[in-house]
Amino acid sequence: MDLILRRARLQSGDVVDIGVMDGRIVALETGISATAAQELDAGERLTLPAFVNGQLHACKSFWRRLLHTLPDAVRALPRFEAAAYVKRLYTVEDVFARVDETMRLAILNGTCAIRLFADVDADSGLTALEGLLRIREKYSPLMTVQIVAFPQDGFAAPGTESLMRQALEMGADVVGGIPWIEDPAEAQRRHTDACFALAQAYDRDLHFVCDDVADPQSRSLAYVAQQTLAHNFHGRVSATQCAALAFYPDDYAAKVIDTVAAAGMTIFSNSHVSLIATDFPPQQPWPRGITRVRQLLDRGVPVACAQDDIDNWFYPFGRNDLLEVAQFMAHNGQFAWNGEVDRVLPMITTTPARVLGLDDYGLQIGAAANLLVLNAADWHEAIQFQADKRFVILRGKLAAQTERRNEIFTNRQ
Repeated sequence: MDLILRRARLQSGDVVDIGVMDGRIVALETGISATAAQELDAGERLTLPAFVNGQLHACKSFWRRLLHTLPDAVRALPRFEAAAYVKRLYTVEDVFARVDETMRLAILNGTCAIRLFADVDADSGLTALEGLLRIREKYSPLMTVQIVAFPQDGFAAPGTESLMRQALEMGADVVGGIPWIEDPAEAQRRHTDACFALAQAYDRDLHFVCDDVADPQSRSLAYVAQQTLAHNFHGRVSATQCAALAFYPDDYAAKVIDTVAAAGMTIFSNSHVSLIATDFPPQQPWPRGITRVRQLLDRGVPVACAQDDIDNWFYPFGRNDLLEVAQFMAHNGQFAWNGEVDRVLPMITTTPARVLGLDDYGLQIGAAANLLVLNAADWHEAIQFQADKRFVILRGKLAAQTERRNEIFTNRQ
């Protein structure tokens, strides 16, 4: 064998050795008698399939570094206005460098697959896409990297559809969409229709951002679900945020969820971003929250959560750590008591893995050997203490490790 991970504690609580050969799990048993070229001791720590980040607006990462190069008058603008100036500074080399840093964080934090969004618009053209294509080329030997061509400013902006077609011809993996920002509702439908037309023409999956606002009149999710059914794209469409769903009347929300379920859609709820992304009113209460995660799950709709943003004009924090993202979901989704925190784990593992089409994902014989050893005894403890990633194994090889030393001195003279 190439690698044996000794004394790994599975989510079930069982402690096993995991044997790896040619990048795949070939043994999963107590006390493997064989030896390997490399052996690691998990020390009965929790061992999981490595995380999957199903959404990251990568080209926007660490935007303040570019913002700080602009004149004071631009830096003083509201952040969404300043964003346009920042995007005009993009170069392929700059995008690559900033996203390269996010990818290194992804590996350190135990990610084996990631879906990166590239803005395609008049301000940055195809520069972001070109930078992400270089990222995919660099990291594909180590992990799965998908690129979404994302029309951030909408299809009403001149030249967007042409740019989207060029992006897909250049190798973008997924058609992105953000219909809810268009006005009026008819423009939202045209936006959605344009996305489905591109997806059909280029045989691509779709990933929309829908209704990222606390407004019960924002209803792009329902139309996306209807079009998923109409175009026979069952299981090939995801929608992110969908915050307005939480503000719909209960009876209408239930109908929308039924349609989403029938369409086989996956919903991404990036709860950390949802809590801080929009401008808040001067007085409380601040009506901001996440979509109907529990109701979606109970109806059988897969729900995932992802990093979404890192230090950009939508979200000022983030370290590309899905364990941190999961902790936000445990809080905001009320997954806390009676073992319900276990419902969060699939949101950063098996659910986004299905979205990205990772057929060989998991912790079983024959699966790709993408493994994460957390410095915790179980998933609850991992969430609670934001456990270090002791070992990160990607495609059968040790890719990263973390070992922290803590000391408390109680007998000081």
